[in-house]
Amino acid sequence: MKIDRVETAWIEIDCPEPQGLSGSDITRSTDALCRITTSDGLRGIGEGRGAPLAEICSIMHELFTPLLVGENALHTRYLWEKLFQATLDSKGEPKRGLNPAAVRGALCAVDLALWDIKAKAANVSVCELLGGKPHPVPAYIQKGFYVPGESLNKMADEAVRGLEAGGYGYLKMRIGRNGTREARERVSVMREALGDDIGLMVDVNQAWHLDEAVEGAKALEPYNLTWYEEPIARKPQTGSPSQSAENFDWNGELGELAGRISIPLAAGENHKGLYECNELIVKAKPKYMQLDLIKMSGGLSEWIKVASICQANGILMAPHHAAHFHVQVVAAVSHGFIVECCDNEKQHPSWPDLFIGFPEVKEGFMECPAEPGWGLEINDEMIKRYGTALDWDL
Repeated sequence: MKIDRVETAWIEIDCPEPQGLSGSDITRSTDALCRITTSDGLRGIGEGRGAPLAEICSIMHELFTPLLVGENALHTRYLWEKLFQATLDSKGEPKRGLNPAAVRGALCAVDLALWDIKAKAANVSVCELLGGKPHPVPAYIQKGFYVPGESLNKMADEAVRGLEAGGYGYLKMRIGRNGTREARERVSVMREALGDDIGLMVDVNQAWHLDEAVEGAKALEPYNLTWYEEPIARKPQTGSPSQSAENFDWNGELGELAGRISIPLAAGENHKGLYECNELIVKAKPKYMQLDLIKMSGGLSEWIKVASICQANGILMAPHHAAHFHVQVVAAVSHGFIVECCDNEKQHPSWPDLFIGFPEVKEGFMECPAEPGWGLEINDEMIKRYGTALDWDL
């Protein structure tokens, strides 16, 4: 099971219209891709995000590939450590010139590809390889973005259409761009449109400091929210009591917030793997862990470790984004709660065509493929048309 080839490419497609977060807009559908082939002819695929795609792919192509070729693809834990250590200097710090977020994205893509091979070698899905049984998993739809010129009623009407199209029982919306009063207005209109039976989550995208996040939570208490996602920024914000970056404790702030509000906290999307997530759990104990297989986690090898700690602490797994990978792991663990789905036409126009076998959502549940591996293959035609290949067989 020796690794013969590591292919690397990325793809970018413009979105039809901006989808606004609290401080920025989603304008492009972007994916960094990895495909690994072994001496036995097995191929595994992976994806990475969370940093400039050229940086992620450069790390995979220039640093990781020479370390992977010739190794046994089944040695996932050993290879993860080998690659990660190669990104550190003699003091254990990130090597100069390497973006830690890009390193994590590259690790994600490679690690997912190796686990794909591992499952295919066993002729089972990733879910089954982890000891689970493939089954449909609850899903929620993302709607309620900031769109230029869109009224709150139009925002809510579109959200209802998206909700009904997939039969979803949960919906997540964005708040935070213009303070807590506007957040309450947005949520009030959305809740009225959805009714009381739909689970409603809000994502603040790290827009607020602690006191503002407490104020926002108090304002949103009447709307029966399923969760309150990443309300506090990773770094000190204007008006924050903690102005010094050196003394700022993000997980400590999240913990203080959790102790002062009644809405369940969701976090972990932007925490880097095992150690940051463990600190998050110790200090804040969110109800929902959102560690992302293709972003900051470093891949499935780290996600599994974090999931075990979460289970021991009664925390549910609700990974951010990329449901086409996450459906396998949420189905595999007893504390798997839900996967996050996109309006692919508006947010990720590349996905349905790029990933052959992209799972469907029916009556609010995403199908978990039972085919070996992730149940996905990459469509080379999409890379030919929209991609940049550092090394890809086309």
